[in-house]
This record gives sequence, structure tokens and C-alpha cells, in this order.
Amino acid sequence: MNGPRYWLLASNSDNPYATTNHLLAASGERHSYLAVRVVVPPADVVVPWAGMLTRGVNSAGLCFTYAFVPEQDMADYPAQEWSARMLTNASTVDEAITYMRGDSTLPGNYLLADRAGGMAAVEVGGGRVAVCSPTTGAEARANAWRCLTQNPAPAWDDATASTHRHGRGSELLGALDSATPEALRQVLQDHREDGGPVGKHGRSLCNHGTTDGTISSEIIDPAGHLWFGFGFPCGRSRGHEQDGRRPWGRLVRFSLAEGSGSGDLTTPDGSITPLGVRLMS
Repeated sequence: MNGPRYWLLASNSDNPYATTNHLLAASGERHSYLAVRVVVPPADVVVPWAGMLTRGVNSAGLCFTYAFVPEQDMADYPAQEWSARMLTNASTVDEAITYMRGDSTLPGNYLLADRAGGMAAVEVGGGRVAVCSPTTGAEARANAWRCLTQNPAPAWDDATASTHRHGRGSELLGALDSATPEALRQVLQDHREDGGPVGKHGRSLCNHGTTDGTISSEIIDPAGHLWFGFGFPCGRSRGHEQDGRRPWGRLVRFSLAEGSGSGDLTTPDGSITPLGVRLMS
């Protein structure tokens, strides 16, 4: 959502519960960054974005988030290492988009923002990259394309309630008076469902599916801050989720600091590491 100076990004990271999102800090060739990496236990579940940095912010003020959309004929994609290179080297939205035009970029929706006020929703799929400029002060994306003409894999939209979640996110963002972390946190906790049965995937922004749901939530500020929440953003399970993690129920702000070093800021069980404590702000 567009704030007084630049866009703030907010996201719920929905994954199989067997996966874990780790918040990390890294120092690159040009920029340092905070990012979220998806960690998958060996021989457990297979997800195309395993090991990928799926959202983050760098010291130049470039930030991004990602939502997967499967193609109809989903090919095997290599490890997604380009997003780390992007955070290490790119400073603006335009520079970031150049890293997304390769054949190996995983399909889906990417939201980009920078400290100069730039913003773009970038949709990747079917060998195409569509750059969608915002038309209002709020832009929402779920796990379905809005600009690309091709459809995702059959039954994907119905199974993930992506059309409903996109509409609900757009509705809530459009009703906000201003883009503040607290206002965006309330959006991420929303439980309005579409009336469909809760199955493997949940039906609301705060996702409580049986095997797949929200494993972390984030708010990302180009000023160099990343608010991170472990587990369901609402802080409560409903009892049917096959998930043993204990959600924080709040977002903790971490900030880039000069000479902060590299390493994990959180652990698989949601503990904050000593480096994470140093970068809390």
C-alpha cells in the first residue's frame, strides 16, 4: 500500500506446514539485506520454492514479496538463486525486474517497491513477464494472475480461494486511511472466508488449512525495516491444522544495521537468535 513517502509491502506466507520460514540477514557485494528463506526438511514435502528467498528488503531500499502460481504444464525449475542476487545488487524496481526476465524465474506474482517511491506488480508465467503498474494507492495479489491471460493449473484457484482472497485483500486495503504497520497487521489477520469448505488450503487471508496455511507474516518498509511474525498472524490455531508450531501472534520489527553481519535471525521453532536480538528495533 502506498504510504506518505513510498509503498509498504505486507504478506502472509502460505506453505505446507512441514516447511519453515527463516528470517536472515546477509551482506552482499553492493547491499546488505533482510530476507525470508523457505526451509524444507529433507525427504518431506516438495515445493518448487524450497530454499528461495521469497521476500525481503535491502540497504538500498528495494523490497519484494512473492506468491506462487502454478502453470498448466508445470516444468521443473532450478533452485531460485536469482532473488538473492537481486537483493545483493539491485537498488530500484526497474533494476530488480531485469533479474526476473530469465527463463528460470519461478512463475507467480511478485510485488516490488523501492525507496524512491517506485512500485510494480510483476506476473511471471508461460514464458512471459508482465509488469503491472498500480492504478490506485493499494495493490493486492494472491495465488492467481490478474494481468497475464493464461490460466493457472486446473482447480488451483478454487482449491486455494485465490479469487476470494485477492478480492478481500483489495477491499480491506482500499478501506484504509493510511498505510501503517498496525493497519496492515490487521489486514493480515483477517478471517473472512468465501463459504467454501476448508480443506488442504484455507479460505481466508489468515490461512488455517488442514495441511497448508500461513507459516509467517511480514510487513516490509523500504526504509530498511522488516516486521516478521512466526506462525498464524492471529496467534491462534483452530485445532484442525496439522501444525505443531506456536505462533507469536504479533509482528516483531527487525532493522538493517551497518556491519550487522550475516546469519539467521530466527530458528525453526520460532526462537530469535542473538543476531536477531541485535537487529530488533
